[in-house]
Amino acid sequence: MTVRALPLLLVALLVMPVPVMQAQPATPEPFTIGFTGGDDILTVDSNGNARTNLTDDENEQYDPAFSLDGTKLAYVDEDRVMIANADGTDPRRLNDERLRQSQPAWSPDGSMIALVTWIPDGEGSNPVVQIHTVADGVRIGEIPIPEHLDAEDTQPDWSPDGRTIAITRRSSTITAPPPRITQPDTDLPARRGSTFDLEQVVHTPRVPPKPDVVVLIDISGSMRDELDSVKKTLNDIIAEVRTLQPETRFGIGSYAGPENEGRTFTPHVPLTENVGDWQDKVDIIVNEGSTEVWAHALIQTATGAFDFRPDSSRVVVVIGDEGTAEGLMPGGTDTVPNAISALQAKNIRFVGIDSGGLNQFGQADRFVTATNGSLKTFDETKPGEISTAILDGIKDLDVTVTPVPECDNGLTVALDPSAPVTVPSGKDAGFTERFTVAPDATPGSTLRCTIEFRLNNEQQARPGHVQTVTVRVAGPAEPLVRVDDVTVQAQDATGATITYEASATDSQGRPLTPACTPPSGTRFPIGITTVTCTATDGQGRTGTDTAVITISAEQDPGGPEVWLVTPDGTSQTNLSARLGEPCRNRVSQDPAWSPDGRSLAITQDGHICAAGADGGGARVVVSSSEDVVRPRGPAWLPDGTRIVFQAAEAEATPDLWTVPVANGTPELLTRNGSQPAVRRLPRLTVSTAATPAEVPFNGRTTIEVTVANTGFAPAPATLTVTVPPGLRGGPVGGDLGSIAPGERKVVSGEATGVTAGDHVVTAAAGTITSSVTVKVLERTGSLSLAVAASPQPAFVGGDDVTVTFTLLNSSGSTLTDVRVVASAFGCVPDCPAGMLGPDGRTEVKLTIPATQAVDRELVAVVIATGPDEDSLDNVAATRIVVRQPVLTLDQQAGPLGGVVLAQGRDFPPGARIRLGWTTGISEAPGELTTADGTFSAQMLVFHNDADGPRQAQATPVEGTRFGEVRSEDFLALPNTVQPSDFVERG
Repeated sequence: MTVRALPLLLVALLVMPVPVMQAQPATPEPFTIGFTGGDDILTVDSNGNARTNLTDDENEQYDPAFSLDGTKLAYVDEDRVMIANADGTDPRRLNDERLRQSQPAWSPDGSMIALVTWIPDGEGSNPVVQIHTVADGVRIGEIPIPEHLDAEDTQPDWSPDGRTIAITRRSSTITAPPPRITQPDTDLPARRGSTFDLEQVVHTPRVPPKPDVVVLIDISGSMRDELDSVKKTLNDIIAEVRTLQPETRFGIGSYAGPENEGRTFTPHVPLTENVGDWQDKVDIIVNEGSTEVWAHALIQTATGAFDFRPDSSRVVVVIGDEGTAEGLMPGGTDTVPNAISALQAKNIRFVGIDSGGLNQFGQADRFVTATNGSLKTFDETKPGEISTAILDGIKDLDVTVTPVPECDNGLTVALDPSAPVTVPSGKDAGFTERFTVAPDATPGSTLRCTIEFRLNNEQQARPGHVQTVTVRVAGPAEPLVRVDDVTVQAQDATGATITYEASATDSQGRPLTPACTPPSGTRFPIGITTVTCTATDGQGRTGTDTAVITISAEQDPGGPEVWLVTPDGTSQTNLSARLGEPCRNRVSQDPAWSPDGRSLAITQDGHICAAGADGGGARVVVSSSEDVVRPRGPAWLPDGTRIVFQAAEAEATPDLWTVPVANGTPELLTRNGSQPAVRRLPRLTVSTAATPAEVPFNGRTTIEVTVANTGFAPAPATLTVTVPPGLRGGPVGGDLGSIAPGERKVVSGEATGVTAGDHVVTAAAGTITSSVTVKVLERTGSLSLAVAASPQPAFVGGDDVTVTFTLLNSSGSTLTDVRVVASAFGCVPDCPAGMLGPDGRTEVKLTIPATQAVDRELVAVVIATGPDEDSLDNVAATRIVVRQPVLTLDQQAGPLGGVVLAQGRDFPPGARIRLGWTTGISEAPGELTTADGTFSAQMLVFHNDADGPRQAQATPVEGTRFGEVRSEDFLALPNTVQPSDFVERG
């Protein structure tokens, strides 16, 4: 609309007639919407009206969450989770946790809260999802991060069934170094007192892992050509070593004699990943006859001249053409023994590069032996060979592998060989490991051994050199089941198809066939899934084992994703990876479960998507537009057809909007709101009915009061019923307990009209009332009859049917020779009642034996001598139903050890029934409960039972009685005999 048109519009509005009737605001639906507004938690009704502040104080509150029953509120106040009544009253801290907390989410039953705790990490903190009990704030769980991921978890949202928590996960794949041992992890069951062997092979590196290499160069005049060669080739040597060990660092130093002041020992380049242009820093000295004190240079190298990493493999390469002089330095400490001790103290290995005289006194051999080093020579007339010698010297360092086991009590390991093993670098070291489970180990316990394979006298094992053996101690009789963990990369966005091996044996070592869930060959989603395998032996004993199937993503997501995890973390699925178009390959966050638990709404870049819990059916609910900018933070409204969300431009204050999930148009709900949270409310209704609504004088009516909950949260209800004096009896009120959403509770009672006129019965649940009018007619002279039968229905062999005829004389005269005629059911020729005085009432009872099935109508007539103004009410009818329960089998013959399907119908609903065989062995207790009078159950014919004919039989245990029911004959055949119909099969 243009600005010029606006005045014309205003004039038109002013001259228009004002309507007398004004539109009334829509009735709010039974929920409110909480949100963060400014520094407080507020609510509005479903129409965006009735704004209420729940936490109006000086602190900042945010992250509101209402319990599913709508009675409690959780929120964050000054980085601490608070619990309050839903109206904000009586707030208290969840617990005394000092770490920052945020984003609380209620479990469906209201007993637990999942929240984010921020764990300090260096200068920052990492978020993890923890689970706490609401009653005392105790932490009872934490969602674990899969071992293959480095991740941060936030924004938990509990599924309506309580089985799954949706979270937002920001993760990257951890590229772990490949194991250097052939048996890194073993998990298996074992019995007490048993032993088992593992063959372990340790792959040693060609170059020591994470090496810190110091090159010490003789700079006397006789080494001119060698130094030139080193300057030309050392950078190539460093590059080649780094291809084998990327974490390599090199340092460069030089040495001469004490007569060369300032040049005796010089560190030129510290240990670094890139030595740079070092050549100009190292010059030869003119004095070709200089002495050489490389023992002094080694001592300086080992005692601080170079900064070795704590976990590095330390190597010093000495390049020279003469033995070391000793005792020439001040104090005379520069001796070979002192140098060897200094190297040994820092676990530094010696590599000698001999240009013709380094080992002339056998000194280099002493260093090689003492430090498990190496010595290489090259032709001094061919200085170009020096690069090969240096590489060979570093590569040909022997490797000593020392196994260091540590086991729980109850599990031991013996290794062969038990002593350290020394092999050439790059070769394998083999060990035979024999594990023994103690005879007194506790069945059901888990025992572990870790074996570190340490290299070259190191004080701890390097990554990839630690073996873990986990033994689950089985009882002496239960089956042993084994299924191993599997870790693979996803084949595509849906995950990977995994075939795994599972095995089982009974207590005698005989093989069993385990049943696994999910089975081998299943396509597993990205994430971790727990497989459970179970095997049962011939005695019914069961053994179980579990394995974790880990499917890693093809590539890191580069942003947050939505994962579905079980509260114990045993199953974790990447939902974002499974989303289809138009929501595929987008960062996802803010997960919110739909009320029925079948779908989730999630925020993606520029829109909100909804998808099934399996990732299917993805669809865009709302996209960013000119009015709705950057929608995010969805929350489902309780009817499941709409969501509420926030939207705002960057740095602007958000507003709350609602939108139907199915192709809807967003509508503004309220301004200045974020982080929507829905509080469900109950809505009770009361209705009252009288059947019939008009009764004769002294006649009866049934008054029925129905209290129903049409809201979204349960509500307690206390019913009050007011019956006027003109009626006697009626329903009785009282505490109805909690009424769930969609539930209705009915209270009824029979009332007698004792005063003619209109009588209003009122029922109330709190402030909600309902009424019904019962009209009682004027008194007349009449004889009336009512009939009722109980039980209804009855069952053959159970309780007999009692028919009660109720006779009422509403006249002022005495009636004589009163009798009931119902000859078809036993009143032959009639059932006398005798005399019935004015306003008299009596009952005549008739018993119908429950000996056979019956389903027919009983019609009765009451006759008498005396005045009877209305003969129409002398006739009454009811239906007599006696049912015969039927038990059938799906086959007439079968082998011992087989299973027969038994089916029942026309049994008493809700009765507890015992099934068994008339002959032979029956399962104990073999009981079941019928829901609607039918059932289907399998009956076992034990393999060691007697053969021959038998019948299935059903007898009552609890509930409505019935007589014993038998099936037709079933012929139990020996295992070697097949039923006759088997013979004719192709």
